[in-house]
Amino acid sequence: MSAAGYMDPASGNLVDKIKSMLYAAFPIEGDVMTATRKAASSIFKAFAGPDLYADIKTQDLNIPGPEADIPARIYYHSKDESVTAPLIVFYHGGGWALNGLDDYERLLKSLSAQSGANIISVAYRLAPEHPFPNGLNDAQIALDYVIKNADVFRGVSNCVAVMGDSAGGNLAAVIAQSDVNKDKLAAQFLLYPMIDVFNDHAVYPSRLAYGDGAHFLTRAAIDNSVKDYTGGQHALNSPRISPLFAPSKEHLPPCYIMVGACDPLRDESTAYVESLKAAGVDAAIDYIPGAIHGFLSFGIM
Repeated sequence: MSAAGYMDPASGNLVDKIKSMLYAAFPIEGDVMTATRKAASSIFKAFAGPDLYADIKTQDLNIPGPEADIPARIYYHSKDESVTAPLIVFYHGGGWALNGLDDYERLLKSLSAQSGANIISVAYRLAPEHPFPNGLNDAQIALDYVIKNADVFRGVSNCVAVMGDSAGGNLAAVIAQSDVNKDKLAAQFLLYPMIDVFNDHAVYPSRLAYGDGAHFLTRAAIDNSVKDYTGGQHALNSPRISPLFAPSKEHLPPCYIMVGACDPLRDESTAYVESLKAAGVDAAIDYIPGAIHGFLSFGIM
């Protein structure tokens, strides 16, 4: 194993601190999922790091949905209202069941400031209360709304991309594969995405090497997230659940993946990029040495 496959000291220290928080007695109010969501948000808040881009303008909005409005938040990279920019629709991670707009505030401020893009973060409905395909449907509705109202968001309709991390990366990849979106999207940015929830863990050496709990994300957590999301009622090799299994990947928008070298999801990200390249898609992947799953959200490092 290369040196890049060993967790760096900063990541190791972070994992130890996260474990301490998880093992502490979080006050449980209501059901287990409520307590779990509270714990996850506490961890994101504790390790978000300094707010380096506090001057980034944000605005909360509600996107009309078929049953209820979908909450969202836009990050404008420029205060000048005459400045247009590319638009990125962002879907947060958390196993399709955890986290929300506030948990990604500092990360998305940083991404907007450094990329020059306006980012719209989407609070899609969460499992297990709203299992597949509810969250995915919300993701599509939000994208359609942003494209239709691109000028309102100081953007242009032909320069829109999707982005997501972890389970949100799964949603972004599935959205990018949809026939109705192939000609609408300029790019897809996938941050340590969940690409294959069908195959056994043993298919991917990174799942075995880094999924035992010493590197943050565990194999058990992956299994539980998939169970919550699908309700055990859907074929896990469906491309709408595991985008790796799309029968045709030609003509998909360019894809960029970033993943930690010590992430259990590393090898399926590699498999996806290779499948995209084989289909003639412009695709690239960066492996961050020593990094764990979710590392971009932990600005404390």
